Amino acid sequence: MQDQVNPKQVPTQHPLDKPLVVLITNEVWAMDLLRTALSSDVAQLEIIPRDANCIERAIRLAPSVVAVEISGAGPQGFDLLRAFAHNETTKEIPCVAMAALPDPLIRAAAFAASAEDFISRLSEPEEVRSRIGTLAKLGMAHCRERMAEAEIAALQKRLNDRAHSLTDSERKVMRLEKSLVVDSDTYRKSVRGLLEIGNELNEVQDIHLLMEKILSQARKLIGADAGTIFIRENKLLRFKYAQNDTLSKRPGVVDASRFRFSSQVLPVNDRSIAGWVSESGESVNIADAYALDPGSPFQFDATFDQLTGYRTQSVLALPLRSSNGRTVGVLQLLNAMDSDDRKRIRFTDSDKELLSHFASIATAAIERTQLTESVITKVLLMTETWDPSETPHHTERVSGIATVLFEEWASRRGPVGPAFERDRDRLRIAARFHDIGKIGVDNLILKKPSKLDAAEFENVKRHVLYGARIFVGQSTEFDESSLEVALNHHERWDGSGYPGYVDIDGNLLLDPITNQPRLGGKKGEDIPLFARFVSIADVFDALSNKRCYKEAWAERKVLDTIRGESGKHFDPELVDIFFSKLSLIRDIHKLHPDAS
Repeated sequence: MQDQVNPKQVPTQHPLDKPLVVLITNEVWAMDLLRTALSSDVAQLEIIPRDANCIERAIRLAPSVVAVEISGAGPQGFDLLRAFAHNETTKEIPCVAMAALPDPLIRAAAFAASAEDFISRLSEPEEVRSRIGTLAKLGMAHCRERMAEAEIAALQKRLNDRAHSLTDSERKVMRLEKSLVVDSDTYRKSVRGLLEIGNELNEVQDIHLLMEKILSQARKLIGADAGTIFIRENKLLRFKYAQNDTLSKRPGVVDASRFRFSSQVLPVNDRSIAGWVSESGESVNIADAYALDPGSPFQFDATFDQLTGYRTQSVLALPLRSSNGRTVGVLQLLNAMDSDDRKRIRFTDSDKELLSHFASIATAAIERTQLTESVITKVLLMTETWDPSETPHHTERVSGIATVLFEEWASRRGPVGPAFERDRDRLRIAARFHDIGKIGVDNLILKKPSKLDAAEFENVKRHVLYGARIFVGQSTEFDESSLEVALNHHERWDGSGYPGYVDIDGNLLLDPITNQPRLGGKKGEDIPLFARFVSIADVFDALSNKRCYKEAWAERKVLDTIRGESGKHFDPELVDIFFSKLSLIRDIHKLHPDAS
């Protein structure tokens, strides 16, 4: 039979918390049998006639199980079973054959046509309920996996559609370079460098890392001791990321990157420079924030200076406006510096003009990563509805901690460059997807408030395979890293983890030397590096926070456990790095608390 449904179509029209059984029949006995067997608390039941359009109609209903009555009137039932089995959209959906009589020949033919089970008119309702209920769980797991794959595919498509989003800004920079007649070689180099900066920003996918890149490049471009990026959230500006060379050099400030985790907010009004810039859409360039003209339309908020002892003087603040004129944030640079790191009186008009073109490039990059962030958040929220422990806060903490460990690991190996930044971006996104495969696990097991039995634990362990499958066949580095992390983050340094040396279907791989199956978990450096970072971050966060089956552990107990698992569960070098960055890891934990 021919089916005109797009094989890439993914059904999403019914809730994932209750199975949907679609019965294809023209026989009253088949309808009565399933109505009796399947009460509303077990599954939803939809009945459609057995005709030439029944496959297309069944797909639109997004079933967990399809029951095909094969002995009555209508198109050949065995052809329908084969068509469901070979359709790209329905081949993973379990099919049940139904016949008026339990004839062994009909039963055998049904199984030969790819039926998962066989039911006759004489079957007991209780038996039917049990057998279809079991198949429904399998069907729902496949449905959740397809939904996750569709979300990832949508993310890929939307990112590809925005791949050339910086074109207009690049043209503006080229026109600016041609039109400016400037004697300073440094300034001319800065203008030419804008195109290179735009290309670099376009490669960054994670919004947190993008903030860091934008701010460091802006400060380098015009010379600034410090700077802040505020992101607008309705009537608030969030202090999203900050850099400050003066503060980072003071004794007691161990890691200047702690400022990236600040959660300070400002109202969008004239009580601060950034608030006024966001509200008015105009730029500000002043020589001394503490000596504003009495008629100034805005005030200077000295809260940050009072908290840190910093002395803000010159300020250059510009709105970050999207292509449709919406202000998405504010870029604010503080205390102008020359090429020899000496303080200048103020930022120049040339600095302001140059930075305004940089701001347009940065805004396009921010919009692109916000799109990425939106899709990722939706996928993670879908996971949270299935497993309450997989909250966006948990994934943010695991991602942040894993990134901190990677940064220190990389810095211990010498100067970092573009490859480091690319890898850090890949790790941060992959870490957020580490447990995406749990959407394929029965949520009754995930929500069980007590210890799992052996069969339940084996079921949960398969989430690493479900997660890896989502990223199979994709072509980007982000998909490769996400597959690597999803599959391997439960491996242990001593080889006692899972899933071991298997393919994504769980089949054991052969040793290339002995040609025998490789038993046990991956060991030592056989475990991919990104998965080792995520492993220690995931265990620390899981122990430190409440779960349905346990209370949060005291920090001392958690840290003793991490230290005790060095060389067993965890890479010893990463345990050493973990404790060297403990203060920053605590900051991340505080910034993303679980909802009370």
